[in-house]
Amino acid sequence: MIRLTDIRKHAAERPDHLAVADGDTRLTWADLAEQVARTATGLSERLPDPRPARAVFLAGNSWELMVLMAACTTLGVPCIGLDHTASPEATLGALDQLKPTVVITDRAHRGLLERAAWPGTPDALHVDVDRDGAAERPAEAVAFAELAAAEAAPVQPVEQPFEAFSFTSGTSGIPKLVIRRTSFEARRLASLVDQFAFGQDDVHLVTVPLYHTSGPGWARVFLALGGSVVLGPYEDPAALARLIEDEGVTTTLMVPPVLTRLVAHPASEHLHRTSRLRFVLSGGRHLNRWVINNAWDRLGPVLHLYYGTTESGLNTIITPEELHVAPCRSGRPLDGNTIAILDPDGVPLPPGTRGRVAIASYQLMDSYATVEPPFLHLDLGDGQGEQKFLLTGDSGVIDEEGRLELTGRSDGVAKVEGISPLDVNIFGLESDLMDLPCVRETAVLRVDLPELGDALIVPFAPVSPEREASGHRAVQAACDRRVPCLPNYVVPVDAIPYSPTGKVRATRLLEAVLPRVLALRQSQLVAA
Repeated sequence: MIRLTDIRKHAAERPDHLAVADGDTRLTWADLAEQVARTATGLSERLPDPRPARAVFLAGNSWELMVLMAACTTLGVPCIGLDHTASPEATLGALDQLKPTVVITDRAHRGLLERAAWPGTPDALHVDVDRDGAAERPAEAVAFAELAAAEAAPVQPVEQPFEAFSFTSGTSGIPKLVIRRTSFEARRLASLVDQFAFGQDDVHLVTVPLYHTSGPGWARVFLALGGSVVLGPYEDPAALARLIEDEGVTTTLMVPPVLTRLVAHPASEHLHRTSRLRFVLSGGRHLNRWVINNAWDRLGPVLHLYYGTTESGLNTIITPEELHVAPCRSGRPLDGNTIAILDPDGVPLPPGTRGRVAIASYQLMDSYATVEPPFLHLDLGDGQGEQKFLLTGDSGVIDEEGRLELTGRSDGVAKVEGISPLDVNIFGLESDLMDLPCVRETAVLRVDLPELGDALIVPFAPVSPEREASGHRAVQAACDRRVPCLPNYVVPVDAIPYSPTGKVRATRLLEAVLPRVLALRQSQLVAA
């Protein structure tokens, strides 16, 4: 989030301009400056020793949380969120790495902290952001309202080295704590403004949880420019469509499942005429041709796809026009990013050859908290000299136009926990299915079960009930063609379950479809 000094600059220039909207609560820049000043004072008075100070939150999106994050930034205290859909084991692992001295929770998510059985940091400050429910507040917690009631006074940032923290998604187990010791925010902001002309009249809609690095990251872009940020209910497409119109939203980031639900909802039908939308950003994962086409029809030519990682930042973007001629690409490197494709020995490969993706960028992390990152130094002969690259878990290819296309991941695509990673052919199958015009959503699960052996289970949601039969035939044909060596079971479903950040809930999905698959398998055995 941004510091109080920057907030006060915007408040001085446009005190009555909207800064943050959260339901019925609307904070102007003057309001936000007062709230952050008071909260930073109240927080500073209670910050525990010893240093360094680090803050973590397990809470839903709210204006109070944004004020707390800005107050922490003002005090030089890094503040990051934990995935409240994670397991207690993953949560405990994340807390053990961060060792926070400030813990922010709300009633809805506090239970995960209790289930994780985290012993806590000695003298840690606990902050409760609930607007009511004092009777349920932990005895050791101070209410946000109490912090915000402090008399604003000058505060001094905590004396500690600059460190910015974030967590990886933890899809392969315990999230890894990513550490940066220098800020890249100013350079990236200048690059985005130069390319997309973002400014103080933009209204940004937040549709991802603030614990996801993209949530506060993109909100920070527009707050830094003096624009407006609107918190949206990502599970309600009708409400999102209404907010886009009513608040004059110009930019948003939506994970593919949220975008899919929005463009499938009748409320989005006329947004290309009735809204101010000009920039919608999404990841290419789980974003199929039907969604891309519908987004163009319903939202206008505004959809941009990106590729980036927690460790490397924002690396590539493909614009709406190019997206229609190169639908499978992740885009061209943004200024300050270099993408290399390497062979197993770390040697750069020519365009058109698949290999391991490596990224050089001013946004690269410095380290993990617990393991050494896979860095390497390469000179690509492009006049930039030797650069520091991060070897990612992705495989891909760069085409002759310089666009990156991802072709696989070392940790697999959507998979059930404990199952071996999927190979490039199964990744390619998922890409093929995303391009079928009769499929709205799909996932590819590889299982190894006594009843089925090594097999693929492929749930898919047709674009309409009338297209279920043709969709089933098309998905079946793609499975047989792309992965003929494995038996497959194609199952129509109403929807694919996703996490708030767009990850397939593979275990829940498998539990839902497995009885149908086993019944289908039994009928096949009887028929045989």
